[in-house]
Amino acid sequence: MVFFVEPVTTIMKTILFPTDFSDAATRAFIYALKLADKLDAQIVTLHAFEKPDLRSLSYIPPVAEEVYNTIDLYQFENYRDELPALVNIQQEQGLMHVKVNHTLYEGPAKKVILERAVAEAADLIVLGTTGAHGLKGILLGSVAGEILENATCPVLAVPEQAVFDGKIDHVAFTTTFREEDSKALGFLMALLAPLRPAFHCVNVDLAHTESYNHRMDKFAATFEQQDKISFHVLDGTDFQSLLTDFLVEMEVDIVAMVTEKRNFWQELFHYSKTKSLSYHSLTPILSIPKGMLA
Repeated sequence: MVFFVEPVTTIMKTILFPTDFSDAATRAFIYALKLADKLDAQIVTLHAFEKPDLRSLSYIPPVAEEVYNTIDLYQFENYRDELPALVNIQQEQGLMHVKVNHTLYEGPAKKVILERAVAEAADLIVLGTTGAHGLKGILLGSVAGEILENATCPVLAVPEQAVFDGKIDHVAFTTTFREEDSKALGFLMALLAPLRPAFHCVNVDLAHTESYNHRMDKFAATFEQQDKISFHVLDGTDFQSLLTDFLVEMEVDIVAMVTEKRNFWQELFHYSKTKSLSYHSLTPILSIPKGMLA
């Protein structure tokens, strides 16, 4: 099977942007805005808040109950006060023509984000990541990691220090040569066609086996009619250095991969053998759920 990807400009309609109004979220909002502009999509911003759980208390003092009942109003007023900052960013970026709908929902962040992604028929979730050191920190235990694993649409996780110049010139796509990887790469090329990036398909060979190069050659043949795409097998013993050096050398703007529940990372990069796993802290991660490729 050979994939030929026609430029697609209507594949992306809605970008969901969850925000806690942190600096990381602010940087991610710039990504969301510029991608929406290039891909002709609208943005739905989402802020989730939780009320304290009082069900386990045998007695609730009247004052506490009164405070509890005013939380919705407080959250709404706080949310209303934060919105001008997003509007200012949109103005500063010269992107007021991008349609943005701001929403506020009660509930745990992970639950609300996943539910609203389905309700809004989101084609992409863009979110910022804070407090995580490298990809290991993002994937293990954070809200971003939970969203990456469980979302039914692609997710772009933007590190706190990432800076977007409005261009996506180089995209790295990781593969273990599975059938869904071919589908995902075809989808990715169609999705980002309006940005015309160069694609770098990469596999990390920690086993030092010649078969990995042969498997990459077979994988590459699937895309022989495509331009601006290259294929790489990285051979070595230190996964962290191999991947980081590759991202820096190729000036990669986004790392993309197929994801599936908790075991996807262990399978993809042999995590049990690479305990010090990290990644270039300035590079956003784009996850493509395996389930959407069936």
